[in-house]
Amino acid sequence: MTLVHVLRECPDALRADLRRVYGLDLDDLETGRLRVGACADLVANLPAGSMTWRRLDVAAAWTPVEYMLAVQVDQMNMWMWGNADPKKRGSKPKPLPRPGRGHAASRDDGTTGSDGREHRVRAIGVQPMTLGEFSRWRAQRFEDARVEESRPLAGNT
Repeated sequence: MTLVHVLRECPDALRADLRRVYGLDLDDLETGRLRVGACADLVANLPAGSMTWRRLDVAAAWTPVEYMLAVQVDQMNMWMWGNADPKKRGSKPKPLPRPGRGHAASRDDGTTGSDGREHRVRAIGVQPMTLGEFSRWRAQRFEDARVEESRPLAGNT
């Protein structure tokens, strides 16, 4: 994603994010106090959940916490559906929509973007579980064993 694309699609969200995250103004780019390359680096590394990512509907539009909450809602819907009377429960519940799905549908094989580069997509599937299993799962302590950066590197803008 290029700086030009972001400036064309959502300049107001970018202006707000630059002020909120970095304390900079987009006008600094026009006056020459902020170099274009530096601005592109800052935009490429906006944190997950930024207004810019939400407006562009990319996977980084949600924070990890929002993804985990959506998984919990999906799990609870599956649990309620699975424990309902099979004659009355209706069709299987659909998972909540996630951001960035509109862009993935336009790819040829789901892994190559329009720029020709490969994109890794991590999907969290729905797994039915009992309420006791869900309570034990929520009570456990989670730690990051491995951290992978999902945003593009500064030189790839």
